[in-house]
Amino acid sequence: MFLETLPQLVERALMYRSVDSQTMHALAASVEDQEYLRSQLKLLSLVAFIGNGAVLPRVSGVSNMPLETNTVVRFRAPPELQVMVELPNQGTVVGMGIRQGVTLICGGGFNGKSTLLQAIERGVYNHAPGDGRELVVTDATATKIKAEEGRFVCSTDIRPFINNLPLGKTTDAFSTADASGSTSMAASIQEAVEVEASTLLFDEDTCATNFLVRDGRMQQLVSQDCEPITPLVSRVRELWEAKGVSSIMVIGGCGDYLDVADTVVSMHGYVPSDATEKAKAIAQCMPVVIEIPQIKYGPALNRTIIVPKELAAHKPPKAKTRWSIALFPSDKLSSLAPPTISDAGAATHERTDEPEVFPELDLTALDQLVSVSQTRAIASMLQLATQNTRRRTMRSLVSDMCTTALGDLPAGHGVAGNLARPRGIEVALAINRLRYAQIQP
Repeated sequence: MFLETLPQLVERALMYRSVDSQTMHALAASVEDQEYLRSQLKLLSLVAFIGNGAVLPRVSGVSNMPLETNTVVRFRAPPELQVMVELPNQGTVVGMGIRQGVTLICGGGFNGKSTLLQAIERGVYNHAPGDGRELVVTDATATKIKAEEGRFVCSTDIRPFINNLPLGKTTDAFSTADASGSTSMAASIQEAVEVEASTLLFDEDTCATNFLVRDGRMQQLVSQDCEPITPLVSRVRELWEAKGVSSIMVIGGCGDYLDVADTVVSMHGYVPSDATEKAKAIAQCMPVVIEIPQIKYGPALNRTIIVPKELAAHKPPKAKTRWSIALFPSDKLSSLAPPTISDAGAATHERTDEPEVFPELDLTALDQLVSVSQTRAIASMLQLATQNTRRRTMRSLVSDMCTTALGDLPAGHGVAGNLARPRGIEVALAINRLRYAQIQP
């Protein structure tokens, strides 16, 4: 092994002469171009760029390989939305720029709306040559929001979207072990904005309908005073104008959003067109009533958190799959029930006679977590957080975790070589789903 196998491995993995230099330089140039393009988005008042000629569809829903058939329709920007950018290596490239503000992606079913959004949500990462999405680049903080029934929520101010619950329950520090679809979306938006996400991504298919819109008939049947939910359609412009948070939304059935959109992209036969003026004309000819929220949006969350050392009492957290981390808390920690809403609306822990154990951290809803190596890194970051039990803000904790070198993360014995850097957004979203985290407003 030492005289034959190991030298061969070193030769193949570490020696420049063993690498296809042309392929390596092409990869480096492509990554440099993507990083540069992403850095230019804000200067161009864009949140995403999709280059002409991009191949957006994948072989399947569980594959990252591009669909390669004679019928693949390569992306082509509509003239009205066309943007030209000069890159360091590739030179001048042309594509569709998605502007800051509120953008709708509309069209009939099976015409490429969700495929376009999926490419945009993966545009927070760089792609290797041959992927087909090398020129699909998105704001690095863009975050996918979806309904997540049953998720854990702790001490989150969801008043901009859900307020005035029956029996005087308040929602300025809302906690639940079993969120509804609409409540989970409200919490997820607030949690993303807390860690400075500046673009939110929504697909109507994976959203709670009652969170998206409340049409005129329901407004007549149930008055605003009797409805705790302020739908997103009433807040999406305020998110942009007051918070600087843009939204890209796939919309197929909620026409009320035409009234609040800055840009409307229509997909037909996988080909985009600019439908903004048509949408504005329709909105003017067929007016709808969008309720005005009864309260202002309010400041972003600034909660503090402790990840208790008892979380890793038996063994460190361990990634089981890309979407699941096994937890091994102490019996004392396990005997604490998940936080519930107190009469004052704050999170409280109560002892249970029969401990209810939650042995896994469920990350299924984190669509932009793309590798189990990222999940392993998050598990190691959770262990690192248990070693410092001082109370910190969520932003501070996430910053500390993400500035720690991967090689310095706890890895048991030796150095872990199978970690990949997750975005700070995913780290924060994972912590917010950790039922044992001690979060306070």
